[in-house]
Amino acid sequence: MMYRAVIFWVNLVLRLIFWGGAVVLGFWIYQRGPDGFIEDVTDLGHKWWGEYEKYSGEVKAFQQQQEHQVRIKAGQKQKRGWR
Repeated sequence: MMYRAVIFWVNLVLRLIFWGGAVVLGFWIYQRGPDGFIEDVTDLGHKWWGEYEKYSGEVKAFQQQQEHQVRIKAGQKQKRGWR
């Protein structure tokens, strides 16, 4: 019985989110028109893609820095010893 109650509430919340999103999307299209909606979505896509590129570049630079530090440490360890 508890399982069914939890599943009911989870389904209710998911349905509210879905239908609420559909209503908001409908109002957005109604307010801006199809051309304005497409323009807005395109602008959002370009902005998100730019942010993705910015942060992926930072991640790549950080990874290269870490690899460089590991190589430096590995080179220092190889120089030690009896050779």
